[in-house]
Amino acid sequence: MGRSKAASSLVMIQLLVGCGSSLSGPAKVATVNNQVLTQHDLTVAVRSTEVIDGVSLSTNASATKAQIHQLIQQSLVKQWASRHHVLASATADREASHFISTKISPLVGGTAGLSRSLTAHHLTASDFHHFVSDQMILQAVFNRVTQHTAPLKSGQGYAFYQAHRSVFVTPNEKLAREIVVSTYKDATSIETQLMKGANFSALARRDSKNISTATTGGSMGWIKLGVPTSLPAAVIKTIQGLAPGHYSIVPTHLGYAIIEVETAKPGHPIPYSQVRPEIQAQLTQNARTAVFQRWANQLEKTAHIKLYQNG
Repeated sequence: MGRSKAASSLVMIQLLVGCGSSLSGPAKVATVNNQVLTQHDLTVAVRSTEVIDGVSLSTNASATKAQIHQLIQQSLVKQWASRHHVLASATADREASHFISTKISPLVGGTAGLSRSLTAHHLTASDFHHFVSDQMILQAVFNRVTQHTAPLKSGQGYAFYQAHRSVFVTPNEKLAREIVVSTYKDATSIETQLMKGANFSALARRDSKNISTATTGGSMGWIKLGVPTSLPAAVIKTIQGLAPGHYSIVPTHLGYAIIEVETAKPGHPIPYSQVRPEIQAQLTQNARTAVFQRWANQLEKTAHIKLYQNG
């Protein structure tokens, strides 16, 4: 969730470089008004976006084609920004440094974590900084082009809420507890004791290797389903599949966990008053993005573009 917050601060990333790319091919990708776009430019854009968003982008043929097209639009926007003196390079560099230190680094483990991530993606710090600096320029253009976007119509936010009621609900939750042991044989032994009526909490306090939950009788607390969590995927899947009063054995990094769901409670509708700011902000952003994309498409119509691969 945190990673998406950083990405949303750079509205241009998804619009202009977020569709994935093949990382093999000739050095020259395209020329845009005589400016050469290289495979290196494309690679840096893809890998930098992966670092910021924390995801792996698609590399299939259609994604590559879309990626090149969007990289071309990015180049056109930067050229326009230069002609209209939208944001000085020095200012963009300072803003990029601030964004990296305050928005990106905290999400990837600080400076050391970012360095490891860049190394894993075969990116230099210089290339990554240059990419983010470009995003500062693109963001400034976005703000200028869309500053007069028409405001939302009265009732538009509520109409969206009514049409998407199923989205605006709290997550389903389950109260779960666990007993973590070293081997599968130990786990089946615990399971046998439970089937004979042994007290789950007492067994957790006595036998569980997970000290953090053993002291509370194995309680894992209320688990919100369908939202990001630090729990292993296998554990979440097990909890999702269990009905209250049932338990199951699942392998974990600590050994084997006997997990029981004690009770469950369904999600409930979130009042419009609570989500109104979020909805209005998203609809406003959608409107601005549509205005910007139409403007960028017009730039492309008058540009001199030559493609060298996947065009």
